[in-house]
Amino acid sequence: EGEREARRYVDYFVRNGVTKGSILKSVELTYARSNVFFDDTYTYFEKSGTFDIACAKGCAFCCHTMVSVVPPEAFYLANYIRTEFDAEASRAMIERIVAHDAENRGKSGAARHIGRIACPMLDPETHLCTVHGARPLTCRSMHSSDVSACRTGFEKRDAYHPTPSHALFFKNTQAYYDAYGTALHDSGLMVEPLELNAALATIFTGKNVFLRWLKGENPFEHALADIAL
Repeated sequence: EGEREARRYVDYFVRNGVTKGSILKSVELTYARSNVFFDDTYTYFEKSGTFDIACAKGCAFCCHTMVSVVPPEAFYLANYIRTEFDAEASRAMIERIVAHDAENRGKSGAARHIGRIACPMLDPETHLCTVHGARPLTCRSMHSSDVSACRTGFEKRDAYHPTPSHALFFKNTQAYYDAYGTALHDSGLMVEPLELNAALATIFTGKNVFLRWLKGENPFEHALADIAL
């Protein structure tokens, strides 16, 4: 699966070049393909009875952790916030993300879970994701078959409380991430995993971050996911 996706991405960038437009479009296409995968997987699980998905609207226990993304996803989400929100809401969200990053950069997923540090894009009133349509693959891969286990881990502030999930979701996400790495590495682009909020804050507060990245620079030196330990 990984090799097939890698060839698909290589072919895509050969045909379209590596540009701001092609990068954003590649993420849009990736999310569309992942939606098909999840729909098919849900149907398979429902028919086979091999895994019951307990996740539901407003269930946000897993939105209190660190989220790892690849640079194209960070650029896509930043663009989404700038263009799909109205001007006032966009400014407010950007300020919220930057402030959240300033307070929490470097904190691990476990520390954020224990501290009940919610994603800044989670609506505190409804517990709904305000960027749901543009959420990263890492978020899309989070599934549980036991909401009570999620609740227990959250209420007890136990980041390592066992929560039953399924490897298929994570394998699908990793295949896409590997494909991006394969397709863009030869172009000299940095495709290391980034911590989502740090990456967004870098984009929102830096100058020409997208263009610098496309030129082969690494504007995300302080936003790497492995800094959050």
